[in-house]
Amino acid sequence: MICSENRYPLFGIMLWEAFMDVLSEVLRVVRLSGAIHFCGDFRRPWAFSSSPPEKLAARLAVPEGFVTPFHVFVEGTCWISLGGMAPIQVATGDVIIFPRGDQHVMASDPGLAPVPIKEIYRQPTRDQITILKYGGNGEAARFICGFLQADQQFAPLLQSLPAFLCVRAREGVLMLETWDERGRRVQPIERLAEAEWWQASLRYLIGESAQPGPGNRAVLARLAESLFVEVLRWQFRYAAHDHGGWLAGLQDPQVGRVLSLIHALPERPWTVDELAKEAAISRAALAKRFVELVGQSPIHYLAGWRMHLARNLLRDSTLGVGEIAGRVGYDSEAAFNRAFRRLVGAPPATWRHAKANGAKAAVS
Repeated sequence: MICSENRYPLFGIMLWEAFMDVLSEVLRVVRLSGAIHFCGDFRRPWAFSSSPPEKLAARLAVPEGFVTPFHVFVEGTCWISLGGMAPIQVATGDVIIFPRGDQHVMASDPGLAPVPIKEIYRQPTRDQITILKYGGNGEAARFICGFLQADQQFAPLLQSLPAFLCVRAREGVLMLETWDERGRRVQPIERLAEAEWWQASLRYLIGESAQPGPGNRAVLARLAESLFVEVLRWQFRYAAHDHGGWLAGLQDPQVGRVLSLIHALPERPWTVDELAKEAAISRAALAKRFVELVGQSPIHYLAGWRMHLARNLLRDSTLGVGEIAGRVGYDSEAAFNRAFRRLVGAPPATWRHAKANGAKAAVS
């Protein structure tokens, strides 16, 4: 349904904004899902390199969107190397996440020459959990490997996250550690209930991976998704303002208000002047601050979010292209067609047809 300015007066928008959970809306639209695909039982010495992000998505049969790999350490230790950062040691109970799927090396000892993972694990599958054994005759390292995926890549969120996150407990304290080009940051998880939930959920995930029961894949998928969302919430609460980006923008008084308005009413014909007025900031100051945090102008962000919504409706509904155009803020089907083709790369009807054929092929 198209919303008009008369239907949503400004005070109504302000009330609605208080209930608008932007992060939940983004994760709903991009359709976040999780999976466990192998359990590693490696013996020292061993070392492997992950696939580059674009090849990782292809190996896991995720043709578009993004793949975020993660590892849960069940036993032993391991060294992680990523880009130009010094090797990082992880141990039993640690959970490591690579939000953008950056290529990395995992090894029993620093300096070992890694074998590409495709030579160890040739045919990834999400239909069952593969037990993968590799290495020599030394000390064991056991870990669970999984990934989060989304049908659409929401770049503002991914770019706001560090290259590498680790959640670990030391001396009874659960900590969120992040690494990026600016170094390492450590933040204790201060809320006891959250720390207890994390530890209990992790134990359940480890147990279900080792001794699967009915509905195993669904249980593990939901656990992986919940754990990842909790990490996003911690990153938002504790570290986003230091790292910058979209998550930091949500916390900024003016930029956060503008993001809430865009996500609450994407079909409204917003201008920068109107958004600046709602955020009680000058047009120039908003434009500058928004680009600093989000990486693009408010209007470019609005256009991009409309395309995410449009793809969601094209894929999941039977609405006509003209009705979808109105729902995402376009006055005419022709204008929507032009914008969709420019930003997505194909006309909406063509894109919908390709997705429908792809889904049929996957089922058959």
